[in-house]
Amino acid sequence: MPNTKAASKSGHITTGNLLEALGFSAQEIRETEIKHDLWVPIRAEIEARKLTQVQLAKLLQIHQPDASLLLRGQIARFSITRLLQFADRLQLAVTLTVAPRTQTQLPSRTARIPLRKVSPRRPSAKPAASPQTARSAALA
Repeated sequence: MPNTKAASKSGHITTGNLLEALGFSAQEIRETEIKHDLWVPIRAEIEARKLTQVQLAKLLQIHQPDASLLLRGQIARFSITRLLQFADRLQLAVTLTVAPRTQTQLPSRTARIPLRKVSPRRPSAKPAASPQTARSAALA
């Protein structure tokens, strides 16, 4: 029997960018994107070499718990500079390009569109989580 309670929940208005919906600034979003772009090939190289966490820690000159965080994708704990160092220690070439943005790359300034029909919310018994808590959880 289908759950009718789940279907009656109110929707959330979003632009389609999860980090923006969580309240991150444009600068924080861009930094996260850059970190992700660095992390993906680093992770691929680690997997291709079939490195253990201990081997990875020794190669990257970090502690084993940090190697675990890197493998799990917790890139918020590492700076862009640190990720560049990791790429270098893995003998990966990094190319940095700076150019004017094209019209399609500019941040969109479109109106927010609800995902589904929004009904009035009922007051909840639980206090709402603060935006800082939601942002911290997203970075963890």
